[in-house]
Amino acid sequence: MDTFTILSDQPTETTASVRGDQVVIAAEALVDVLGWELKAEGLCQDDVCVPVADRARLEAADGLDLTAVADALGRPTLVDADAATMVVGAPAAARQGALRDRQAPDFTLTDLDGVPRTLAGWTGKKRLLVAFSSW
Repeated sequence: MDTFTILSDQPTETTASVRGDQVVIAAEALVDVLGWELKAEGLCQDDVCVPVADRARLEAADGLDLTAVADALGRPTLVDADAATMVVGAPAAARQGALRDRQAPDFTLTDLDGVPRTLAGWTGKKRLLVAFSSW
């Protein structure tokens, strides 16, 4: 197992092993990584539990398949094994709400002059958000 960065609600580093798109972590690390815990009732966070019909799909020989856990929670994932990084997206309901409300989450980026700019700093003004990627 190697150190792996998980980018979710908050960035976390944990030990994990990668098999294709599978990222396997220790079961006890799930709370720190995603804030959920695998219990007999299913995946639980505080008093909310998501039933898991096929628990074996989440379990690996040496821990939990984080990709399968995220899928069970309705959260998309992207794994870059070379960079030892996994991104876990927002839950489906949050993504659908953002599309319905047409509200982008606030974020901060540095402009070409090195000045940090936030989306909220443009409140009340028209703005065009362009997202670009070379891949």
